[in-house]
Amino acid sequence: MEDKENKNWLAQTGQQFTDADFVEAGLPKELMYSEGLNRAMLDSVHAQNVASYVSAGMNEQEAKMKADKQRSLAIKAAKANGLTM
Repeated sequence: MEDKENKNWLAQTGQQFTDADFVEAGLPKELMYSEGLNRAMLDSVHAQNVASYVSAGMNEQEAKMKADKQRSLAIKAAKANGLTM
């Protein structure tokens, strides 16, 4: 039997978000209930941040550096709060 425990960080903090909610928002269905879900969410937000920064006038290198820093801070905060990837 498959492990149907929600792996997303919001569910891990007790909030009422399921992995299916993130699939509905565009993540691949095969990531539901898997350890790869949070990494895919981080990658998706990273790409959105880069695009947003470029649209706001940053060059691509600057945009990637800023988005990289934000992703790194999110990972550190998640780990500091006992959340799993």
